[in-house]
Amino acid sequence: RDEHGEKVGSWKIRSEDNITATRTMLSSAANSASRAVGRRTGGLIRTAFVGCADATPSAVAAPALASRYQPDTRRNMTVLSKQSAEEYKNLNFSERAKKSGRPVSPHVAIYSFPIGALTSIVNRVTGCALSVGAAGLGTAELLGGSGTALDLMSTLGAQGGVIAAGAKFGVAFPFVYHYLGGMRHLAWDQMPDMLLTNADVDKASYVLAGSSVLISLGLVVV
Repeated sequence: RDEHGEKVGSWKIRSEDNITATRTMLSSAANSASRAVGRRTGGLIRTAFVGCADATPSAVAAPALASRYQPDTRRNMTVLSKQSAEEYKNLNFSERAKKSGRPVSPHVAIYSFPIGALTSIVNRVTGCALSVGAAGLGTAELLGGSGTALDLMSTLGAQGGVIAAGAKFGVAFPFVYHYLGGMRHLAWDQMPDMLLTNADVDKASYVLAGSSVLISLGLVVV
């Protein structure tokens, strides 16, 4: 390299004219090599194949050099100004879609979920509810001391009527539903060929929902 960091003796393409001239020179070299190969093979081969043992170094290097000096057609990166970035940030998705004229994709609310999908969603919801309830009781024990959670449940049970029944059902249903839902998935994992059909999944989903409600109501009156 020279004092400016440039490679000494290397090709430097500075304009489209130089690129065109370079391509013409490389094409001529490739054609000459092709004719030489054709003469050596009695005129049977008229073109030089890259990688062929009979090809000359010029014929092999020409396509690679030609592809190396392709003009750069990539677009420059668009840089937003600070003002444009702030304006874009203040627009929500609906406003941007309306201004651009692109419609918003349909939301999940327009679809009719099958019973299997609904029971699967409820299974996850009840699992989250059980986690939150257990964490809440544990926090009450830690902050209020031993017996705080028991006193809380006793207080709710002593209210009677709708409050006590609602509290019991709120505890019983997530536990029963999530337990039976786990058993359903266990049966599916063990016998997928027998149970994982559309008709059987629908039947199992109705059984899961109905049995969970009945068992939970039975626990409320106990």
